Amino acid sequence: MALLEIRGLTKRFGGLVAVNNVDLSIERGEIRGIIGPNGAGKTTLFNLVSGALSPTSGTITFDGKVVSGRKPSHIARAGLVRTFQRNALFPTYTVLENVMLSRHTQTDESLLKAILGTDRRDEEKNLARCREIIEFLELSQYENDLAENLSHGHQRILGIANALAVEPKLIMLDEPVAGMNPTETAMVTDHIRRMRDDWNMTVVLVEHDMRTVMETCEYISVINFGELLTEGTPDEVSENPEVIEAYLGSEELEL
Repeated sequence: MALLEIRGLTKRFGGLVAVNNVDLSIERGEIRGIIGPNGAGKTTLFNLVSGALSPTSGTITFDGKVVSGRKPSHIARAGLVRTFQRNALFPTYTVLENVMLSRHTQTDESLLKAILGTDRRDEEKNLARCREIIEFLELSQYENDLAENLSHGHQRILGIANALAVEPKLIMLDEPVAGMNPTETAMVTDHIRRMRDDWNMTVVLVEHDMRTVMETCEYISVINFGELLTEGTPDEVSENPEVIEAYLGSEELEL
């Protein structure tokens, strides 16, 4: 069974159908790209899967359990976590404090323990794990820096660290390299591969940088006008006339 199964997913906003009868299957250990022109429905799809929106119809099954329509906190605790286009950080807290806060907020109980200062053994384990995540993402030298003082690229990586603090089985990255220079982009794509290869993470990403998608993802789903247009390997998708037409209305998709 696939880790994430989406069947007949539809979302209507009045007369507008933002996502229309979409079927997707994401296998464990995949790095899957979801692409499409602006307004194609990609962000709405992410919002439906993460629980920010409830579907009009259809089902979302994660790790064998139906999660469609559940609260984002429930879905996150099940192991499905997303990042956002804008950095969802605690700007006046340090890098380490950001990751610790994110880890605690996965359950109300652990947050209460943090406030009351109880269960010191658990707290030491949490601290060690958060430092492991920070080291994995090469943020150790910034551990005591305020999030607001980090470069744009490192702020985006801290957003990924905050998501990893919840111990996801699947992480959804919403435009992870947006606004980055080539050096920062290479750094993030390396982290994405390592999350899968070293930590057995399943990764789904929405990204407009086609070169990043084609070089990082093993399989790509193309959304257009809220519908699944096609799926395939990077080579198959980049040579598909329907994809080329959807993006450029021409004969060549430049990467």
